[in-house]
Amino acid sequence: MDEESDGMKYVCYHTVHAEGDMGRMEIQSTRFEKGCMQVAASLKLPFKPKLLWVHGWGMSSSVWRHLAAMLPEFEHRYVSYADASTVAELLAVVRRPFEDEPEGEWHAIGWSMGGMLLLELLTEWREASDIGLNKAWEQDQGQEQERKQRQEQEQEQEQVQEQKQEHERGIGRTGCMGDYVAAVRLPVVRSVILTGTTLRFIDDTGQAGWPDRVVRRMRRRLAQAAPADTLRAFAECIPAAAERASAESCRWLLEHTAALGKDITLAGLDAGLAYLQEADLERAWARLTDAPDGPRLYWLHGADDSVCPLAAQQRAQAACGHRNAARFVVLPHAGHAPFATQTAQWLHHIRMWCSASSKGSLFDDFQMEQGGGA
Repeated sequence: MDEESDGMKYVCYHTVHAEGDMGRMEIQSTRFEKGCMQVAASLKLPFKPKLLWVHGWGMSSSVWRHLAAMLPEFEHRYVSYADASTVAELLAVVRRPFEDEPEGEWHAIGWSMGGMLLLELLTEWREASDIGLNKAWEQDQGQEQERKQRQEQEQEQEQVQEQKQEHERGIGRTGCMGDYVAAVRLPVVRSVILTGTTLRFIDDTGQAGWPDRVVRRMRRRLAQAAPADTLRAFAECIPAAAERASAESCRWLLEHTAALGKDITLAGLDAGLAYLQEADLERAWARLTDAPDGPRLYWLHGADDSVCPLAAQQRAQAACGHRNAARFVVLPHAGHAPFATQTAQWLHHIRMWCSASSKGSLFDDFQMEQGGGA
């Protein structure tokens, strides 16, 4: 639009917004002299949500690569246990990607021990958040008392001016708490997907886990310099009986068994087994599933899983809270790695869940397809 001003002709352009596959284009300009017009444009590309893949004991992150290629709507991140030799270091490995990239939206998938480590991390964050809020409240109360003492000694006009300045600086009850919480700001994790995992791996009855004697024997064999045999024997437990008939499935799982010295060390394998012997996440699970502001939790489990039997999921369902209740799906005839043996069905559930999480859908309205339900 042309405008006249002081005998000089100008061109006036307004902000233009355009949406497209490549992102959001925003063009802004003011009035420029005609013939010397400049337009400032900025292209704001959308950020994809990040998806962290956390594999289980004895395997490597390569188990996920073919799945990641089928989910182009995410930026994919992986973990490696290669530098972990203690339980604390295993947990640090899972925490690190979130610390390295705290901005943006996250989802996470944890398989077997990887799912347990994710639940440990969520519990750690929940406790840190609660402690932070309590400390912020105590700090705020002390500042409130000091402020009242100052106000008693000041003239009315000085009080008004000070309150105005404090408002401008963002100081006050909300400001103090906000500043403290910002200092311990946690990543935005929209959802956590658990597959073939458990709240407690050890179950001497064998109904919901493995007897402790079996894990002790695995640790002894590792110490006796038989890691390859131990890993191979474990990998053979992963497919269900019906799945073992597929030579391709068995070969694929053996190919992705962790390579010693590359994906994990002997010390790391032993630390993982020690963790599986000791971890009991039932109380943490009850708390996480009763936290309405926590990430949504989705649990996919093979009906014929012999590593983490279906009873493990059933026990988790029984211990589930109500304000952030997890959703559970059972995949018929699947073993410990349904993402490898029933890939299409498993991916269908993942896409459906992550889409609902990103859009902020009401999870009470989340409809499960055949293969399981809440």
